[in-house]
Amino acid sequence: MGGNVFKNNNNQALTQRINQTDVKPTLAWLEELLPGLDIQGNTLGSTGIKDTSGDLDIAVDSSQLSKLQLITRLQQWAQSHGFKPEEYVKQTGAGVHFKTPIAGNPSKGYVQTDFMFLKNIPWSKFVLGAMPANSQYKGRERNVLMNSLAKALGYKLNQIAGIADRNTNEIITDDPDQVAKMLLNKQATRADLASVESMLAALAKDPQRDAKLADFKAHMEREGLPFMESTDANPYTEVSDVNFLARLRDRIVNQGMIALVEADQNVGGRAKGIEHIEDLVFRKGSRGVQEALAVIDQLKDNTKKSTTVKWDGKPALIFGRMPDGGFVLTDVAGFTAKGYDGLFRSPKQAVNLLAKRDREAEALGKPAGRVEALGPMYQKLFPMLQAAVPENFKGFIQGDLLYTSKPPEQAGNLIFKPNTIEYAIPAASKLGQEIADSDVGIAIHTRYKEPGAAKQALGRPSLNPVDGLLLMEPIAPSENVQPEDSKLVKQLRSLISKNGGAIDGLFNPSELRAQQITDLPKLAVDFINYLIHNTGHDNSEVGNFDAENIVTDFFNWLKVTVTPKKYNNIVEYTQSPRSNMAGLTAAFAAFILLHDIKMDVLQQLDRQVPGQEGWVVTVPGGMVKFVNRFGFTRANRAVNPKE
Repeated sequence: MGGNVFKNNNNQALTQRINQTDVKPTLAWLEELLPGLDIQGNTLGSTGIKDTSGDLDIAVDSSQLSKLQLITRLQQWAQSHGFKPEEYVKQTGAGVHFKTPIAGNPSKGYVQTDFMFLKNIPWSKFVLGAMPANSQYKGRERNVLMNSLAKALGYKLNQIAGIADRNTNEIITDDPDQVAKMLLNKQATRADLASVESMLAALAKDPQRDAKLADFKAHMEREGLPFMESTDANPYTEVSDVNFLARLRDRIVNQGMIALVEADQNVGGRAKGIEHIEDLVFRKGSRGVQEALAVIDQLKDNTKKSTTVKWDGKPALIFGRMPDGGFVLTDVAGFTAKGYDGLFRSPKQAVNLLAKRDREAEALGKPAGRVEALGPMYQKLFPMLQAAVPENFKGFIQGDLLYTSKPPEQAGNLIFKPNTIEYAIPAASKLGQEIADSDVGIAIHTRYKEPGAAKQALGRPSLNPVDGLLLMEPIAPSENVQPEDSKLVKQLRSLISKNGGAIDGLFNPSELRAQQITDLPKLAVDFINYLIHNTGHDNSEVGNFDAENIVTDFFNWLKVTVTPKKYNNIVEYTQSPRSNMAGLTAAFAAFILLHDIKMDVLQQLDRQVPGQEGWVVTVPGGMVKFVNRFGFTRANRAVNPKE
């Protein structure tokens, strides 16, 4: 069974296992596609060693090539061959995945290539190296055993950098021979760390043997695997033969976790919608800051291509045609409904379902005004949108309703307030003239092939003009921008260069689990949201805050937010080792700098298209939003507290 990232609508894999004889030609083809990358010299695990491989695992030096750069190059290849980039290139967790034609020949089928971005490739190749052919254990157990040895001696195995001091998180060495001497004995070499069996043999006369093996034995018991020291015994007799990297990949894809390179995990969770760029430091640690900087860097040349206005419309509507040509207009709840038909084919059907929702709400003692509020909207929009969508149109379009009557003009601006933001669009502008000629405005932005399908880029849909209807396609700025205050970017790069390790050490998932505070990074995001919609920092700019004061406020907020036990655990964790407090202060400092850089860029964009809620920047790795959240988001929360 091959990699499992690329699947069709029936959940069937679109890639296959690759024969050993095809591995080298495929790696050579990848090197031609990606000049400058040492592909063949940086394979990981058992790639090319066994008769067949489920995928190709490749190490990439993260200091030489960013994820964004690799994704862009792979997507360009897909586009140049007439393929849809999203069907060939995907990003999950710490990796970039590429549906690779075997030996460069699609007729042979495709294999999944996993590019893993690593900071210290020689060390990572040692840690992720294939197990000797005569070993009865898997690579996962080898790493668990090395971790067990390190912990008993006051060290920790940093799987992307080397052996670290457990108290300070400082890397002591990344030399495998030196590590062997530290963990096993003074005569040991890297060969003694090659397998579980070789490590057990080196520990045969070690007086600390039981203590060193304690965590490893506990792991084997949890996994239901017998602890065996004989090379003739196979602890996996009843266990599926899946190698360590495959297990890692499955966890990345299916569980959103990275067990091996834990410093690269999305430790702070994910936003419900599009992520605020400054929150990436809490979501992903130093990696999140690097991704944010990559987004900011690309604006210099690509703002006009990557950036569009973010409208604050309500409600979100979806309209289009079914395979039989029937027109549908509904909301997001109806489009994604299970257990009932929410795809309205007439205004009457829409009103009937709204009435049903009202009855259900009344029975629960909740407000019930959907028919009164939304019924007239469906009556007005249905014929207009039905006329706008050609009969041969395939699929559906999503948009946000901005107004259903012509906006009034005040002081030279057209005024409308669909949700929480009041827009003032200059009447003399091109957009203002289009709005003045319409009675209904909808900002369209997303396309779906069919109900239940994944979101797609809107593109340029061919729709019919309809009197009084403005279907507003995404609005891009007219000029590229970059931060005017370059010192802020330099300060952020310097901060991460000096303190990135401390931030990642603070947010290390295994350490957080050990202290029972796995939600610490998410709590930092929750605290920022608390500042946004509560008094105390009312409408203040985050940039006016001092990082150390924010940390003090954070602990004051924690004290009344989490349980006493969790609060004490967090206090103890941030005090020892001392680097954890440095990491926390640096994380908030990075948040402030990212916010200031964002506001710098946001002000330039707003001068080009004034009066907007904010902007969305789309790059190959995903989307982030630039919003004055201490203005807009606070107002939004006041009106929509559950959102």
